[in-house]
Amino acid sequence: MLHKITIENFLSIADKQELVFPVPGNAPDLPCFRKSISDESIRLPAVIGVFGPNASGKSTILRAVVAVAMFACNSFDLNQNQMALLFQPYRQKKWWGKPTKITVEFDNLLNENAPSAIFRYEVHITHQENDFKNKAVSYESLSYAPKGKFRRLFEREGQVFRFGPEFGITSSSDPRKDSIRTEASVLSTLAKFNHGLSIFLLQMIGTLQSNIRGFEKLHATQNEIVSAYANHQLCLESLNRELRRLDVGLEAMIPEQGNNGWFAKFKHVGLDQYILFDEESIGTQRFIEVFWRLHAALETGSVAVIDELDSDLHPLLLPEILRWFSDLERNPHGAQLLFSAHNPALLDDLEKYQVFFTEKPSGKASQVYGARDIRGLRTEPSLMKKYLSGELGAVPHIG
Repeated sequence: MLHKITIENFLSIADKQELVFPVPGNAPDLPCFRKSISDESIRLPAVIGVFGPNASGKSTILRAVVAVAMFACNSFDLNQNQMALLFQPYRQKKWWGKPTKITVEFDNLLNENAPSAIFRYEVHITHQENDFKNKAVSYESLSYAPKGKFRRLFEREGQVFRFGPEFGITSSSDPRKDSIRTEASVLSTLAKFNHGLSIFLLQMIGTLQSNIRGFEKLHATQNEIVSAYANHQLCLESLNRELRRLDVGLEAMIPEQGNNGWFAKFKHVGLDQYILFDEESIGTQRFIEVFWRLHAALETGSVAVIDELDSDLHPLLLPEILRWFSDLERNPHGAQLLFSAHNPALLDDLEKYQVFFTEKPSGKASQVYGARDIRGLRTEPSLMKKYLSGELGAVPHIG
């Protein structure tokens, strides 16, 4: 689960913005708050929602998390264009020469036999003025806190590397460190050279599920979606249970392989012929695409980062998705959902410690704040009412 996100000079964010997720000790004991597997004294929201007007920076927060995960896991194989799509600074001249800085704190394991600990991964990416593609790592570090205090696994300043004893790399003599390029992560490089700890950590970080990458929102093809279900029978069975429960008359999605790849047909009560994937409603197609990622997170206890969760889904379906992550039976491994949305009705299904807002005044950078930071805001029966009245800020100003 995520504990903290810090972002500076990234897309619509200029000055450092920080999202802190641990729930205060005096907050009520609710199913939506789960104990950290690294420290039982810390409670974290199982669901975190980011709300605000269009172009206010909601997606920027989600992209920051995905960008550092992709950089850590895949940067050895990324080309210049792909790296540029992951990291861009705030587009104001004084920020172009400054590094993008992103830090994420999260629960993780050091190895299969170690207890969970809080990890902190930090990366700084430099930019060259008027050169879209030229990126380099000025700072990168990974530390963990097995006994409450952070210990360095590795740290780099430019191309100068320091490794902690648990990491298994000797700074002075191990030739693998010489293969780390200026634009590639330590983990993604060392994993290529069979460094066991790097391989394990990337497998853990790589369980993150998301529908965004760089500037793009991912739209999986029918072949990709259906093949994912066809190759995961438990996921398909779970999807069909939900379709029968949530969509009156829809009995099952049936994957089949044709000449052009995988396709799906749907069995409906009272119909003598199947309905094809493209003939189903946009809402049904969207639910099937999102469910695949949510199920993977719930199954592995990982984090799902979903941009515009409310897009094309019925408003009554959305609270049901949020409940999955708060349900101990549905979410036994402590998965977490971080999402952005516009639908204010969702606010009434969240506690104030689960809600963050973004604002971007005209001509200025994005500002991020939590509902918990609003002075005088108590645990409210209707955050939506206060939000729509403008009391919480982060609403569109029209005209």
